[in-house]
This record gives sequence, structure tokens and C-alpha cells, in this order.
Amino acid sequence: MSILLPLDLVGNLSLALSVTSLFLLVIGLPLVRGANTKKNLMRHGYLTIVALILQTILVFIVMIPAFLEDFDEVVSLSPLNALTTWSHVGLGILAEVAGAWFIVLWLAFSVSNMRCVTAKKYMMPIFVIWLITIVTGALIHLLQMLE
Repeated sequence: MSILLPLDLVGNLSLALSVTSLFLLVIGLPLVRGANTKKNLMRHGYLTIVALILQTILVFIVMIPAFLEDFDEVVSLSPLNALTTWSHVGLGILAEVAGAWFIVLWLAFSVSNMRCVTAKKYMMPIFVIWLITIVTGALIHLLQMLE
């Protein structure tokens, strides 16, 4: 027996691209774990920039318009669905702003100064927030498809 889910092309594409941006961050992690060479830090930075740009495009082209279009439904959600949705929105904003801030710091200060190494202790918590945001977004998308 197979369960057929409705096809939501935009939602499915958005989820796939969000997971792709997360994957870019994940493959960038080993670059800062082992040998912190300038070359590895540059690669890590470029992967982060691509991930953030990809996610930012999704936020402005898909997520914000969908949120505004369905705002009446969002404010009338059940408590559990409201918690999931609002945590996704809040954590997503935090992840976007923090990611942009790290990139600005990285670009503003010379990589040779390894300035981003001092911000490293903040990057892993933001990565976890990004991960939670993508998981809650996936839950919202999948549960919406099951309705």
C-alpha cells in the first residue's frame, strides 16, 4: 500500500534547496576542524556564503510571500502547530541574521588575520539553530501536505 502525497512543487523545491544549503554547511565543517589553514578557512567561508545566498533567495522568493499569504491561517493554528511555525520563523530570522553577520565579519577583516577563528565558538550554536530551522520547516511542509 502506498500513500500518495499531493505534489507541492514549490514547497518540495524549497525543502530540497534548504537541505542543499544545510549540506553545504555540513561539508564545510571538516575544513575548520582539522588543519586550520588559510585555504581551508577560505573554502569554508565560500561554502557558507553560497549556503546563505541560497537560503536568503528562498526566504525572499518563497517563504516570506507564503507566510504573508497564509498569515490569517498562521495566527489561527493549534498551539503545537503555532509553536512549530513561530519557532521556525524566529529561529530562521536568527540564523539568517547571524549567518550574514559572520560573513560580513569575514569579508570585512582580512582572512589572513583569521578573525573568524575568534567567532568560531558562536558559529556552531548558529549551525544548530540553522539545523533546527530546516527540520521545523520540513515538518511544516510535510504536515501541510498531509492535511
